[in-house]
Amino acid sequence: MKKKIVLCALGLLAVTSLASCVSNNSQSSALASEEVGQSLAEFDAEVEALGDLKNLTAEVTFWHTMGKTNQDTFNTIIAEFNKTYPNITITHSQQGGYPDVRKNIANAIPAHTTPTMAYCYPDHVADYLPSDSVIKLDNYINSTKIGLGVNNGLGDLGKDDFIANYLSEGDHYTLEGKALKGYYSVPFSKSTEVLFYNKDAFEANGWSVPETWDQMWELCATIKETYPEVTPLGYDSDANFFITYCEQAGIPYTTGEGNEHFLFNNDKAKAFVTKVKEYADKGYWTSQGLLGSGTYTSTKFTNQELLMTIGSTGGTKYNVSTNFLTGVAGLPQVDKNNGKVIMQGPSICFLNDSTFKERVAGWLFYKFITNTDNSAIWSSMTGYNPVRISSFSSDKYKTSSTSLVNDVLDFAGTKSDYTNWYYASPAFKGSSAAREEIDSLMAGVLNNSKTVDAAFEDAYQNCLFAA
Repeated sequence: MKKKIVLCALGLLAVTSLASCVSNNSQSSALASEEVGQSLAEFDAEVEALGDLKNLTAEVTFWHTMGKTNQDTFNTIIAEFNKTYPNITITHSQQGGYPDVRKNIANAIPAHTTPTMAYCYPDHVADYLPSDSVIKLDNYINSTKIGLGVNNGLGDLGKDDFIANYLSEGDHYTLEGKALKGYYSVPFSKSTEVLFYNKDAFEANGWSVPETWDQMWELCATIKETYPEVTPLGYDSDANFFITYCEQAGIPYTTGEGNEHFLFNNDKAKAFVTKVKEYADKGYWTSQGLLGSGTYTSTKFTNQELLMTIGSTGGTKYNVSTNFLTGVAGLPQVDKNNGKVIMQGPSICFLNDSTFKERVAGWLFYKFITNTDNSAIWSSMTGYNPVRISSFSSDKYKTSSTSLVNDVLDFAGTKSDYTNWYYASPAFKGSSAAREEIDSLMAGVLNNSKTVDAAFEDAYQNCLFAA
């Protein structure tokens, strides 16, 4: 009798759980179905039905990685937005770093508690796509009511005002090895990597800034002889070093096409890691993975323990010292006539647990935070590149930045050919795991905790498991 009661209870629990699951899935589908397969005319009609958008009442939730200083700037921008749209409430929250945003959204997807909009990288979006959790943005972009180029009182100069490489990143996604058509993310602020160097030390010793990796290692040997107590070079991101070198040298890393996504477990990649391990052992360079405890190489650079560091333009202000002048140059290349530098920085995606009204409100807010002046303000405060071409000629851009930030933005922005070198790794389900595994691979080899072969095999198997 007890068994029957238990079985009945378990059966009831299963039915209840299933019903709950169906209910949750139905709720999510209902929220998103307003747009699935919708023509542009139908989309515009639904926007029209919302009435005067300046009277729109909605709450937009936004997850990001901003620290306190950047949040203060962001709150000022929100206050300006609310002068035009007083009934749209923007509730934003820091989730930690970029991996934390990805993990938190991945956890929120099955619970149907995702925000209206969120910071993202392409590999984050690729992880969300299989669950149909990301809103396709083509109708938003092309709408005659709220599309890019429709002012809406927001100072939006249109689609063509975006830097082309930044915008096109959002329509290069794959799902199950096949390319998807359409935009699933839009740019917020972008960065790349540059070489920061101690300009005073270089001028005092007559050193030339290296343009290739061969020149870099020769210079590191010279610096080590001249200043034995100094480590010549730091590279903040172990993963970026590996991935960018592979891109420069034509070494397979990953692909979004077909079924075999993870290509990095090869002899050429192993030879690269073996070589840079030897250079690290000679004291030529260090990295965040080698330093441990989350220590950035920019800190070592400003303390004059390094004479060069490679890091994100978004962290430019952390490479300024009162003890010496900082110079900025391009990332060393395998072939300087065929340069490659990574394109990074957050984009924004919209999630489908929100209502249509909330997404429209969020989209209006997106248009405002990326207009000419606001993209310029954000750039001058952070060192990230503006995403709008017009921002580079904005008075707010010209007058707000520090000298080094201006140098970096001019170098890595529209005033040089550096943007022609930008690349982005393929985005697919598991691509974020590949980056994390490469980071661990590099740290494991550099810290002597793994052999090169073991580190590669472990990383490869972990990627297969994650995908």
